[in-house]
Amino acid sequence: MTSKTQNCTGCFLVASPYLTDGHFFRSVVFVIRHTDEGAFGVVINRSTSKRFSEVVEMSSPSWHVQPAKQPGAESADPADATSAEDQAPPPPDQIYLGGPVEGPLLALHELAGIGEPCGDLTSSSGQESAAEDPAGTKMTVHDHPAEAWGSMSIQWSDVPAWMTADEDHLRILARRDDTRLKFVVGYSGWGAGQLEHELDAGGWLVTPAESDSIFDRSDEVWEKLVHRCGHAILKDLRPDLSLPDEDVGFDPGVN
Repeated sequence: MTSKTQNCTGCFLVASPYLTDGHFFRSVVFVIRHTDEGAFGVVINRSTSKRFSEVVEMSSPSWHVQPAKQPGAESADPADATSAEDQAPPPPDQIYLGGPVEGPLLALHELAGIGEPCGDLTSSSGQESAAEDPAGTKMTVHDHPAEAWGSMSIQWSDVPAWMTADEDHLRILARRDDTRLKFVVGYSGWGAGQLEHELDAGGWLVTPAESDSIFDRSDEVWEKLVHRCGHAILKDLRPDLSLPDEDVGFDPGVN
């Protein structure tokens, strides 16, 4: 059951199987901010045919990204090559449609400190004095017997992803092979009280967001998260009920 006061920042909104809105049918929305003034997030499982390298090439002909080698590319039989292309995973710079509202191209990624953190920065509590800056770092001052002014440690916010729309950042991230990232254009937005109304109407299932699902490029993210939410609901109703692993799904023959 969803509370009217639930803050969905850093959570997934998983479209209910009964949600027929064409913009959000079988969609998963990663909520980046949710306040009393409204909510903002991006759909993570609706791919487009566009690639970031193609978009940049149009504005900068000198830009070049070496395309990933696809399985079966060496095949001499065109039919075999077509079959392999259909089964190959999407390219790493594929652009996803984040929602029906027009917005800049942005990247979700895992390189801490580049852009802004996406998640609930107030969820962690410390025993020592701390402050957070806009970049998402937490600076903690410790008592230290050997230092008159104490010492300070810096810790990046523990969030499932970071976000940036800075063009230089996007170009840098596109060249990196040491981080997962997803390019997104457009976003999903709700006015004050609008998301709460949709939650109360049962349009969305809510579950904490995690990186693996954000950067998953398969077509099964929605199904996987629906299974997860179903497990959570059943466990709340029947704590004594033995359920299979959530990644396995439900077996209709078991009741």
